[in-house]
Amino acid sequence: MITLVSLIIRGLMLGALYALTGFGLSVAFGIMRVINVAHGDFAILAAFLSLVCMEILKIDPLITFAMVGPVLFAVGFLSQKFLINRVLPRGLNYPVLITFAISIVIENLLLLVFTPDAQSLTPAYLLRGIELDGIILSPSYTLSFLLALITFIAIHYFLKKTYLGKAMRAVPIDSEAAKMVGIKPEAIYNLAMGIAMLTTALAGILLGMTFTFYPYTGPKYLIMAFGVVVIGGLGSLKGTFIGGLIMGVSLILGGYFFGARYQLMVCYLIIIIVLLLRPQGLFGGKT
Repeated sequence: MITLVSLIIRGLMLGALYALTGFGLSVAFGIMRVINVAHGDFAILAAFLSLVCMEILKIDPLITFAMVGPVLFAVGFLSQKFLINRVLPRGLNYPVLITFAISIVIENLLLLVFTPDAQSLTPAYLLRGIELDGIILSPSYTLSFLLALITFIAIHYFLKKTYLGKAMRAVPIDSEAAKMVGIKPEAIYNLAMGIAMLTTALAGILLGMTFTFYPYTGPKYLIMAFGVVVIGGLGSLKGTFIGGLIMGVSLILGGYFFGARYQLMVCYLIIIIVLLLRPQGLFGGKT
């Protein structure tokens, strides 16, 4: 029983990290209706930028977020303003192609600069386990869980309580009505993509602190983030958080009961079951 409880807690904490990875994807789709294919590559880009800051400034990887976060915000803002906004009126297929091209550029630039070698951001203090009543907790998973929860609360409050957040929620519902009350949809899109990339920067740093990463591992985290968003419901922040918890628990328990080779298969089966029974996701509304 202690082993099972320990595994479930470990899965919930890992799932919070996956949820944090999916927040940016959820925000981008919920506000712009854009599926950002480069999402995973942006997360890996953040991890490599954090690595550079660590090596140059000799600081903790979490502190590097103060530098990496604004860079990713600017990249997301400018990509939306000068690339994605130009093709949005033509249909949803064109933004997918644009972000796919960005993904290829990021991956090849990282390969060119950093080579295909494995990298890690894990500091020494995250290598010691935390034991509570016989249950061993991973410090990196615990840290990821706390930061993911704080990020979820912050974004939820921003979208629900602030004027700018309400404007972001209004634009995808009725952009013409939003224009009538002085909201500029293009400006909202730019800011929303910047915020999405800000959360992605934090997720990328935490992923680098938890796992080894390579220049070409972006698509792996894109698939995980997309699975989390599909389970929870496209555009639902609460659904993304809960979907991440479900994904994390299924991954850990799947590995325990069926072996590491079948971990991802269990996750994919859950995604397929959710799509069959509730295509809009657990917390997604009707189209």
